[in-house]
Amino acid sequence: MRRDGGSDEQRRAVLASLAPVRDELLDLAEVQPGEVLLDVGCGDGLIGLGALDRGARVIFSDISEACLDDCHSIAGDAAEYHLASATDLGDVTADVVTTRSVLIYVADKATAFGEFFRVLRPGGRVALFEPINRFGLEERRATWGFRTIEGIEALVAKVVAEIEHAQDDAGGLDAMIDFDERDLLALAEEAGFVDLRLRLVAEVTADAMWRTRDWDVFLDSSPNPLAATFREAMEAALTASEAERLTAVLRPQVERGEGSTRLARAFLRGRKPLVT
Repeated sequence: MRRDGGSDEQRRAVLASLAPVRDELLDLAEVQPGEVLLDVGCGDGLIGLGALDRGARVIFSDISEACLDDCHSIAGDAAEYHLASATDLGDVTADVVTTRSVLIYVADKATAFGEFFRVLRPGGRVALFEPINRFGLEERRATWGFRTIEGIEALVAKVVAEIEHAQDDAGGLDAMIDFDERDLLALAEEAGFVDLRLRLVAEVTADAMWRTRDWDVFLDSSPNPLAATFREAMEAALTASEAERLTAVLRPQVERGEGSTRLARAFLRGRKPLVT
């Protein structure tokens, strides 16, 4: 709900934008019918459900019981469900391990890679998709992707600081920005993976990062589950008159779809050797 501002239309748009990620990740993993795929940090089940469609046997794994319940409501008895963190996967075995935007929430990434390696059968593959949040970080902090913030620079800075403060209080900010694609490659190699392949996609586009022209949906959306929504941050950081000034400048830009986005994401594949 927080990611899409409670809008079904926005949720559909987000899921549609993630379909190519799902397909590329499963292609990268070379998922075969009958193989066991462990979807670590499964969330809404995007990757695991796609693997089921390809004939894999899927284990949805997440630290959240609610996420597992959501996946079960869709997949039912066609899959297995495993309550575990990425750094302690417990007693499971798989042919393929996948993650989508999971390591950005994990402080101890080295232990997570060690767990991915441990639970894989010899010859098994890992396929990861992770945003590289260091890319464009300063630009996002400065403007939040708006075309212009002339006259309200200090107000935007207050709101962005509040969003990051809430995220930091939840223990998530450092983990989101403490790595880049080179670190992912090094961590995978250190864990024992071989035949590593990494693809980095970096974009600077005129497409606004919020991808909605509904002001209320924008206000009630959060960039990630640990961060405050823009509305929450405005209410916490600004006076009523400051909020009015900020709204007068930003709302027309949202409703016209103006803005820009700087983002990068990495796809990484590796294999566990047949003999370790």
